[in-house]
Amino acid sequence: MSVYNDAQRVQASVASILGQTFTDFEFIVINDGSTDGTGEILDLLAAQDGRLQVIHQENTGLTKALIRGCATAKGEFIARQDADDYSLPDRLGQQLALINSNSRLGFVSCTTQYIGPQGEPLSIIKRSETPEHATQELLHHRQGPPAHGSVLFRSSVYDAVSGYRPEFYFAQDSDLWLRMAQKVQFASVPAVLYVHRREMGSTSGLNRVIQARFGELGQLCKTARLQGKSEVPYLEEAQHLRTQILTRRGQKETPDRRALARAAYFLGSQLLTNGDRRAIGYLWQTVSLCPTHWRSWCRLAQSLVQFPFAKVHSLTY
Repeated sequence: MSVYNDAQRVQASVASILGQTFTDFEFIVINDGSTDGTGEILDLLAAQDGRLQVIHQENTGLTKALIRGCATAKGEFIARQDADDYSLPDRLGQQLALINSNSRLGFVSCTTQYIGPQGEPLSIIKRSETPEHATQELLHHRQGPPAHGSVLFRSSVYDAVSGYRPEFYFAQDSDLWLRMAQKVQFASVPAVLYVHRREMGSTSGLNRVIQARFGELGQLCKTARLQGKSEVPYLEEAQHLRTQILTRRGQKETPDRRALARAAYFLGSQLLTNGDRRAIGYLWQTVSLCPTHWRSWCRLAQSLVQFPFAKVHSLTY
């Protein structure tokens, strides 16, 4: 696990791993230059459980932190976990049972519950438990693991495909899964064993475009490999984008109001579909951020009809 400035949630995330029914593991956490007290929390937790190993370093970004963590790991398998997510108690046990049931399986995931910023249930994402089908869906229909942190893989497979690639500042997970899926099979445990939190975030418009491009570059690399062509042009572009991000890091950016509005609209719409009155707050947030977003006005009106006496709570991000 890599964590950067997540003091509010890191303790619960770590506890969800240390509380697994399968207990024979080392838990490596990279504190990637946190300045909010995260490091102190991790040190206290490590003093209470010898399985937890904390590595403190200057901020390098998620990809390089994960590269260091995987290089430190000594186990036959490596499982991921994100700092604001949590795993259900039987996650590791069930994933190990699945991957050990078939020698052709190189990495596995599990059905994942998506939740909102305040823990609101959003949706459940499931992938096939049949290796042949799940692998084809990943390779050809972009239906990979529901969340980066939901995956467990063989260390030998990780090493065979050269692990996370530092060029991919974003989309490092999908690039890795695509390379693995061309060597081994993928499958997913049908039970809900991982909970992934969807945050509102404050990503700038430029970063959103860059994130999307990293995902496209991973797909282009896959196509190049399948066609026997060189990945170098795409890796060079990924490295160029990474350099842009590092150059701009630390500069104050104005939050993209439209991006925040889209995030609020997604959360509000999903909650409304679920019959959750908390949808109203997110939809109010949407129209406040972007008054010309006409769909949000329609959804807001729908929510007020559906929940006429609901209180609108202030949302802060």
